[in-house]
Amino acid sequence: MTTSERTIGWGVVATGAIARNIAGDLRLLEHTRLAAVSSRRLDRAEAFAAEFGVDRAYDDVRALVDDPAVDVVYVATPHAQHAPVVEAALDAGKAVLCEKAFTMSLADTTRLTELARERGVFCMEDMWTRFNPLIVQLRQLVADGAIGDVRAVTADLGFVAPPDRTHRLWDPALGGGVLLDVGIYPVAFAQMLLGAPSALTVTG
Repeated sequence: MTTSERTIGWGVVATGAIARNIAGDLRLLEHTRLAAVSSRRLDRAEAFAAEFGVDRAYDDVRALVDDPAVDVVYVATPHAQHAPVVEAALDAGKAVLCEKAFTMSLADTTRLTELARERGVFCMEDMWTRFNPLIVQLRQLVADGAIGDVRAVTADLGFVAPPDRTHRLWDPALGGGVLLDVGIYPVAFAQMLLGAPSALTVTG
């Protein structure tokens, strides 16, 4: 059996809307199975498992990352919980796909990147726009010089947030707010086209 034919077991951490979207998509892939799901509440994990055909449900992240059937851990918790979950997965030798924003700080991102390299384990931020076919084509056109030298990029993104101020989108402690939750998209878009910035100026 080749590597491409081996069934990959996914562990999904959290059961919110984004996790549900990803779980639905993973079920469409060949050589993929949903091996485990974890939530702070076991009843939520069990309900998620029943809906998406997940093999096992846990109320403990450590149990999920230690499950030998899990090859890749998908992290869909609020931003503030990303770093400890990613670290636990890397320590267990599991590959990681983590929702954006990867962490709440550059220090945590640097530390986890170094840990992944040290462990020899794949670890990536789930920036879906990087793989959007239209953006892939745009990046290729820019790289080929089809529109000349790109000297500036202007990008805007907005939506109406839920009016409930207790929602995570409004809570800076959970990584809510404009920059970490949605502002990352236009920043990443500009970086995809222009490369890593040499300097940053932020006005708020």
